[in-house]
Amino acid sequence: MTRWLLLLWIGGTLGAQVTPPGKVPIPEDERPSKPFVWSERRLLVAPELFDAPDEWIDRSLQWADFILGTYRPALPEHPLRRAALLRLDDVLHIESAPRKELVQKWYRARMYRAIEEIERTKVTEGMRIWKLYNHGFLVRTPTVSFTFDFVPGTRQPGFAIEKEWLARLVTQSDATFISHLHGDHASQDVARLFLAQGKPVIAPEGLWKTMPEFAGKLTYPERSAKVHRIPVQGGKQVLEVVAYPGHQGATVLNNVHLVRSPEGLTAMQTGDQWNDDAPGTDFDWISHVGRQHAVDVLLPNCWTRGIARMVRGVNPKLVITGHENEMAHTVDHREDNTQTYTRLWGVGYPFVLMTWGESYGYQRVAEPRLGVDK
Repeated sequence: MTRWLLLLWIGGTLGAQVTPPGKVPIPEDERPSKPFVWSERRLLVAPELFDAPDEWIDRSLQWADFILGTYRPALPEHPLRRAALLRLDDVLHIESAPRKELVQKWYRARMYRAIEEIERTKVTEGMRIWKLYNHGFLVRTPTVSFTFDFVPGTRQPGFAIEKEWLARLVTQSDATFISHLHGDHASQDVARLFLAQGKPVIAPEGLWKTMPEFAGKLTYPERSAKVHRIPVQGGKQVLEVVAYPGHQGATVLNNVHLVRSPEGLTAMQTGDQWNDDAPGTDFDWISHVGRQHAVDVLLPNCWTRGIARMVRGVNPKLVITGHENEMAHTVDHREDNTQTYTRLWGVGYPFVLMTWGESYGYQRVAEPRLGVDK
């Protein structure tokens, strides 16, 4: 009788629809069709958990650290890297992960190592790209360094790196680019540090303009295909910058920054670019970027609408995605490496997936590019 009741309870539990924690509202088009997920967006990836034992989290993070340290980002990708990145998805999609001290310490340790690595790394050719938090990157060439959407981490107490480490990273960057106003892409603490060091903060028009400490101090390039020349290092070097007029949805201005170094190496970061795929929308200009500029590395948000179409329009030599495992998001919108692999499958362009603190050395190759080259 006891065994029968246990089986009945298990059957009822497995058949019941999972309820998201904290009464998170699920939009109608994302309501799950299966009982083992709480959002249809998560149907084709490993289901998330409400919680997990610290032993499993700790051993998983240590193993992922070992694998990713042993098999660095490369083309072609070593298959064990994918296994480690997918295990990170499992850990970071535990609902309570942002609040877990083990996760917080693991993130900070990786950032500390990355900052120390940046401090001692001199690039002699090509460019090296470090993936920071969320959609943040530091790009270094032989002559310049610059950051995109650099933030310290989430606002969850205990998660973000300390201001001492922020200042050390700012010292290593000649300029910083902010795509839009959201806190996972724009940090006032970071902007203050750049301004205090006399370095440009390039942002979408009007960002923080009503705040006296920022008014008249940020650089607002015209949102168009115009090429701007922004001096850095006290005028010793110049960055050529295009601030394409992107959007997140209908109302949020989102600069898609294309930056060319003095060597002619070009990186383009999209911020939270997301707009309808229809005539008169952002795809009208996205489809022409590759005809206007030879883009070396595209740094898109992994969940952007029509990522394959975006990549074809920009026509880069390499794609490095960002925004995976944004810990400030609810689990159903905490984008994962699993879905990034799926979205980029069949795109036809080389791509590299990295997690926090990893870097990749890009060297321009002479082979013909896909599509138009200039």
